[in-house]
Amino acid sequence: MNETNHPTNGAEKPAPLDVSVKITPSKEDGNLLAFASVTLGGCFAVRGIRVVNSEKGVFVAMPDRQNNKGEHFDVCFPTTAEMRKVLHTAVLGEYQKVMEQLASRGEQTRASVLDALKNAAKTAERPAPAPDKANAPQQRKADKGAR
Repeated sequence: MNETNHPTNGAEKPAPLDVSVKITPSKEDGNLLAFASVTLGGCFAVRGIRVVNSEKGVFVAMPDRQNNKGEHFDVCFPTTAEMRKVLHTAVLGEYQKVMEQLASRGEQTRASVLDALKNAAKTAERPAPAPDKANAPQQRKADKGAR
């Protein structure tokens, strides 16, 4: 094979590419379900991949940028249909696996995150117990002496 990973003759096929995926579920309601980071062949990483829910179903959106006309263009993308299928299958498979793991642990997705944040805010509103002022100055003096 040459440097571009194309077969040098018709009989050889490129080795299957190792695709590892890390999924981070979205904490907000909406169409964005998760973010994904993909490492291809252990040597090239792509961050900012999105798992999105649409009217046509769940799909993988590659990282993109917006130009001054408001048009979006992918920053990086698979150049063959085969690689696109491999990438999408890996990302959606890992997303499904992560969601099943969260469900098996009894964790709810999305709503539970929002509920946890609301509960944390309520807990923060409660006054904390007053610290023991007699011990605080002694602790400070010990800290200063250690410096």
